[in-house]
Amino acid sequence: MAIFEQVYKKNKVILVTRNNNKLSVILSPKYFESLTEENESLWEELEMARSKLATKGEKSYKLKDVLSGKI
Repeated sequence: MAIFEQVYKKNKVILVTRNNNKLSVILSPKYFESLTEENESLWEELEMARSKLATKGEKSYKLKDVLSGKI
């Protein structure tokens, strides 16, 4: 259990191997959460980029013009 306490307290990542083969990874909860948040953020950025590409040729309007009835 000491290894898990060290991982938790020191915000560490440990790669578990056997005969130089990667078996598992032990992450602190804080490190895991940061990876998850970063992953979600990157997916959002990717979706935004895809959306911009998909609508690149479409006409766009300023909100104030739409609300004022100019359009």
